[in-house]
Amino acid sequence: MKRTHYNQDFKLKIVKKYLKGISSRQLCTEYKIPKSAVLYWISKYRNICNIKGKIVTIADYNELNRQNERNELCLKIYKSTGLSSQSPQKDKLEAIRHLSKDYPVKYLCEVLAVNRTKYYRYIKNTATKTSLRRKELSTQIIEIFNENNARYGSKRICATLKRMGINTSRRLVTDLMKENSLSVNIGEKPARPPQNYDSRHPNHLAWQKRYALSCPDVAWLSDVTDFKICGVKFYICAIQDIASRYILSYKISTHSNAKLAALTFQDANKFRAAPLSLLFHSDQGAIYTSMSFGSYLRANGVTQSFSRKGCPHDNGHMESFFATLKKEEIYRRKYTSPEDFFKSIENYVEYYNNKRLHSCLGYQTPKEVLDYYDNASRL
Repeated sequence: MKRTHYNQDFKLKIVKKYLKGISSRQLCTEYKIPKSAVLYWISKYRNICNIKGKIVTIADYNELNRQNERNELCLKIYKSTGLSSQSPQKDKLEAIRHLSKDYPVKYLCEVLAVNRTKYYRYIKNTATKTSLRRKELSTQIIEIFNENNARYGSKRICATLKRMGINTSRRLVTDLMKENSLSVNIGEKPARPPQNYDSRHPNHLAWQKRYALSCPDVAWLSDVTDFKICGVKFYICAIQDIASRYILSYKISTHSNAKLAALTFQDANKFRAAPLSLLFHSDQGAIYTSMSFGSYLRANGVTQSFSRKGCPHDNGHMESFFATLKKEEIYRRKYTSPEDFFKSIENYVEYYNNKRLHSCLGYQTPKEVLDYYDNASRL
């Protein structure tokens, strides 16, 4: 005999007719329903209260009780563990293991957003190939992160791993960094009023920059920034090769003048063995536009170039270096003496040139790019 299925609306309809005075025998005859089914529906859906015209049945009441008990259980789990679904995976798995005696594992996994298969695998301590690889990769990520003093994000860590011969995706690196609570530590930048720069005119240095990117010692960039230590303002003048992004030289002084720029250039010129047909680009600061510094450059056969007034992006690579220096080093530290400040700048410039990967260089270091061109020119 084929079994007939009735939906909930039909069942409620029969129960309402019964409550209005129609006997169960009459309902069974009229709708051709077994008497046992009608009596079961009546016991299950008998209304217990009427709220604003809506009948609340025993089944509704039981369902609300189940939901309430579940919510209370979830709240107890949150209070007991002190964790949430966003917490590290290891902490959640360990918390479930400790609380599995007091609460159902099903609810613990559901509340903390943990796959039950992963939990039981964790309990049995059966390591899969994937888990072993993730564990090994996590160790390498932590080492790279700490070696670079919390400066590398997932993009550079992924590039470093590929340089080591380890193929992985940036998404996996990001997930493992979250699991191990690794986040990039960037120094807080002081608030500055917004400035409007005139960029309506085309950049007259565009052709020079394209040519300069062809190889090192075609164009050098320079800029000056300042920082106050122990009540004394120090000026940092640096020179960068535009093609390799290598910081060729830098000087720190308490005075911002043409002598500071000339000494910085002298060191860079000596380091690169006085290249010919060099273009020296800077902003229109007083130390660069001074007659003495201009004469010094011309005496060394150097052509001088300037950014347009109010257009710092004309010297964007140099501006970017100083921004990176401040965010990754200066703003992250509290200096107790000028000597401490000098040592910090020295260490960072060496790190920037020899270890820090640059996305614009195809995730190579400035030193590697400079050495590549130097070796090619010798050959």
